[in-house]
Amino acid sequence: MKTINVNVNAGTGGLTFYVPAPCRGVVVGLKAVVSATVAANDTIDIQRNSTSVNLITVGAANVAAGVLLTGTRDTTNKELIFDPDSSTATYKVMKIVISALESANTLVNIEIEFDEFALVNQSD
Repeated sequence: MKTINVNVNAGTGGLTFYVPAPCRGVVVGLKAVVSATVAANDTIDIQRNSTSVNLITVGAANVAAGVLLTGTRDTTNKELIFDPDSSTATYKVMKIVISALESANTLVNIEIEFDEFALVNQSD
């Protein structure tokens, strides 16, 4: 298991950026902490191409700065593989999409749990 930490000044959100996959594997966990108050239903989403694999949706009780936010794996797409050697460019990176946030200069610390040993059954 690898832990990938990303710190980004998301400003007021509406931000999309990419993190290279360190090796072949799947995203098994997502956590984040923000430096300012956010709104209920704000999101942080990890995607392969445009398909969500792990999503944080802020609940009404977790809008304060400094609250640990935990993602939920997508039930259908949780085993999508990221691979730096893929022939498909968008499979080589994790796309991170942060929705519009309430406060300017919001810092977001994101922790991605990446499993390079996951057993994944692929269909042909």
